[in-house]
Amino acid sequence: MESLSLAEELVLLSYDDSGTATVASPELDYAVAGAVLCDLAVGGQIAIDADGRVLADDNPTGGNPADDSQADDDPAGGYAPGGAPGRGHGRELLDQVRTRIQAEPGRATRDWVVDLSHGVVDEVLDGLVASGVLRRERDRVLWVLPRTRFAPPDGVEPPAETETRRRLAAAERGAGPVGPRTAALACLLNALDVPDVGAARPSDARHRPPAVLGPAAWPIAATTDVVDGYRATVARSVFTATDVATGS
Repeated sequence: MESLSLAEELVLLSYDDSGTATVASPELDYAVAGAVLCDLAVGGQIAIDADGRVLADDNPTGGNPADDSQADDDPAGGYAPGGAPGRGHGRELLDQVRTRIQAEPGRATRDWVVDLSHGVVDEVLDGLVASGVLRRERDRVLWVLPRTRFAPPDGVEPPAETETRRRLAAAERGAGPVGPRTAALACLLNALDVPDVGAARPSDARHRPPAVLGPAAWPIAATTDVVDGYRATVARSVFTATDVATGS
């Protein structure tokens, strides 16, 4: 059974069952870009050098099961041993990003998070639609404004999303060790404040993030920095506008 990539899991958890996003752009875009980097890092496809530059591995392992917990190795919800995550288009996205990194060595992780964020959510959604996990629905709000929703085909939570929530819940209960993919997903959900995921903070990831995240630690740090930086910029803009409006 093919497993979802972290980007696919994150997008599923960021949309409600009506097909509406619960996280606004560009924060979701940054987090999904970070999720792509996390999958590549955990799979041994990319690494970071001593100067903080991202490099593609010339001899990728295609995934190292020793880096993940048993829960993450479950093909229904994690990194399949010896294989790459992603369903069709999701796997192609990982391959495309790795090829780009290989062609542009020496760029900082933060730069890649920002660069890859452009259009990445749309790419992931297209892949989920193509694989039948979601359905694209187009309608109009008040018969005027066009709207596109991405809802489950039968109106209920997709089985793939249910499996992801199960994995997060097991981590929260402390039911076995927490692998780097599950810990990375939890950290991304925390950074976005995604509502109602059921288990946003696996205990191991909360108390010992560097050890649990493993190769995903540096993409998570960069992604969190980008999201926090964007929020700080928005907050400063709001304060400035308020000061101007009030004459203070």
